[in-house]
Amino acid sequence: MQNPFQSDRIHVNDLLKHMPDGMFTHDTNLIITYANPTFCQLLGYEAEELIGTCITEHLHDLSILESCMSNVQEHGYCNDQETVFKRKDGTLVHIAKNVRALYDERGQIYTTVVSIRDMTRLHELNHELLESKKQLQRHTDDLKGLVENRTRELTYRLFYDPLTRLPNRSKLIHDTETIEKPYALLLLNIDRFREINSFYGNDMGDELLDSVAELLSALSQQMDDAVVYKLPVDEYAVLITNPPEIEEIETFAAHLIEQISQSSFRIQDHDMNLNATAGIACSHDITDYRQSVLLRAGMALQLAKKRRQDYIVYDPSLHIKKDYEKNIQWVKRLRSAIDDDRIVPFYQPIMNAKTLKIDKYEALVRIIEDDGSVITPYHFLGISKKVKLYYHITKIMIDKVFETLKMHPDVACSINLSIEDIHDQTMYAYILEKVKTCPNAGQIIFEILESEGIENYDLVNTFISEVKKYGVKIALDDFGAGYSNFAYITKLDIDYIKIDGSIIRDIDQNPTSKIILDTILDFAAKLNIETVAEFVSSEQIYDYLKTLPIDAMQGYYLGEPSASMTD
Repeated sequence: MQNPFQSDRIHVNDLLKHMPDGMFTHDTNLIITYANPTFCQLLGYEAEELIGTCITEHLHDLSILESCMSNVQEHGYCNDQETVFKRKDGTLVHIAKNVRALYDERGQIYTTVVSIRDMTRLHELNHELLESKKQLQRHTDDLKGLVENRTRELTYRLFYDPLTRLPNRSKLIHDTETIEKPYALLLLNIDRFREINSFYGNDMGDELLDSVAELLSALSQQMDDAVVYKLPVDEYAVLITNPPEIEEIETFAAHLIEQISQSSFRIQDHDMNLNATAGIACSHDITDYRQSVLLRAGMALQLAKKRRQDYIVYDPSLHIKKDYEKNIQWVKRLRSAIDDDRIVPFYQPIMNAKTLKIDKYEALVRIIEDDGSVITPYHFLGISKKVKLYYHITKIMIDKVFETLKMHPDVACSINLSIEDIHDQTMYAYILEKVKTCPNAGQIIFEILESEGIENYDLVNTFISEVKKYGVKIALDDFGAGYSNFAYITKLDIDYIKIDGSIIRDIDQNPTSKIILDTILDFAAKLNIETVAEFVSSEQIYDYLKTLPIDAMQGYYLGEPSASMTD
């Protein structure tokens, strides 16, 4: 009678001999102790040639072995690992293996069984899958195959901006289409970014956009349920679900704009200062057509840029009425101020940097309320343009400054003019007539706001030529706030440039500001143009500027605006 154990052994040997997968065993020293025919055929050896050799002699990459054996030692197995073996003829074969440790009665590993399958044909596909997995591993820890990997990659590319890593416009539209709550949308645009990008180059422009994204992301944490999105080119969006009252959203928008303008962005050893404009729109209810909110916010943004306001809220059912009421209120307040002669110039002194004496002033418009409080132009100048009263304010300022100078024949005074003033034919004619009939026109300086942007150089130069016939001087205000101002100097016949506070406010600490200021001073000196440093707000700035060839200084440290001139 045949021994049953011998029969089982014969059966197992037959299975191993004819199984389609290769199989071999090795001891704890990695010496091959058994190799089935499939494994021998795969490597091109006879069994006698393999048994007794170390497995490392047949491996292409020993680091894989180290990883595998570490898993075997720790867990007792290593499954579905790809390994590259060397055939006898030197060619490589890619296999997938499963490794299992066998333990003795003491729980110690005494041999290891390895089953392998030839995966050479599928190697290229496996290689592609592994590379895709590595690329997408940053975005997910749960990879479930090639289809899911590619889906995740495409989803990310579709919904996220590669530069800032913020969700993009497609994600914004997707989110607003699926949201089931009222929401507010704030669109924010970086003013004059195209000029910055042209001036500094795309690389620095990209870094700047990324820095703004980081700032907005940090600031938006102050508003509940706010998410920042990166829209094309120089725009961002903030989506606020379950929004608070519109006044709080306006405060939030104003805070974002203020923080951007007050921040100094350090990009490749350059300090950059920015300004921004925003448009706000709110959904009426959860059934509101989603893209219409984005469109309304865009309309509000464009209107804000056109009116040179920090932001505008678009709301056809609420804000238009409030805006109308606000206009009516300001019409009444402005007309009352005009009728009651409560629009007045406040004079800020300008110190001669050589004599350290006050020989010039800048006239700044103010409204004196019935209770004696003083209203700065921040609160009413934009409204005055909307309600067509801006002309009257400019006219009153010119009249009162001209009259004041009669009593101060030894000082000069500058009056701010916008590009709109020069474009306004009525105001243009009024200014010329006023200058012609003014006996002390030589005391007048007209400051043209550089940051507003000058497009019609012919018209502005004609205006400058006309008024200079009578001794009036011209200053370019806010010089340095923009990026095309050197072109302005070469195209306009100006006498002074007033260096913007964005350069002066940290001049005692910022090396880049010092370099920019030195460049401006050298440029102006060669063109015989006098310079005025604005925003002199501290003793440190004042002391530093005194060491430079600046012609004049102005700022709160030297004197705040007041209702009268002091000789």
